[in-house]
Amino acid sequence: MTTAPILPTAGAPGDEPTPHQTEHGLRAYVRQVAAEVGAGPEAQWCEWAESANAYIALENRLPDKPTRDLALIWDDERGWAVGMETGSGEDLLILAWYVEDLLPPPRAVATFVRCVVHGIAGSKHPPSGVADRRSLAGRLAAYA
Repeated sequence: MTTAPILPTAGAPGDEPTPHQTEHGLRAYVRQVAAEVGAGPEAQWCEWAESANAYIALENRLPDKPTRDLALIWDDERGWAVGMETGSGEDLLILAWYVEDLLPPPRAVATFVRCVVHGIAGSKHPPSGVADRRSLAGRLAAYA
């Protein structure tokens, strides 16, 4: 008779999530943020690697720039930002950064987007400081 090995579970005190658990959590988190901002699965992308990143294409437009696409981007050092496509193939023009938390609840991200589109919120400067990647991994894995 053979028995399966008992594997440790993520989330127990002192356990560090595996990269797979963290990537799964990031994907779940980004799906929740995308749902809150009204973006479908085809409008989102994310990756947990050397540098973790996410991208969500937004349906919103700025009232004074109705032809420019907007996107919500995230990385593991600066968090969420709303950017506008430049139309020239260059990087996004960052309109505002969410500076209160690197990994805010999805509903807070959606509120941030609405405020930026209406011209009432967001910092022009990215948050300062270095994120604790282990803590971030744990927070993301909790979304899995």
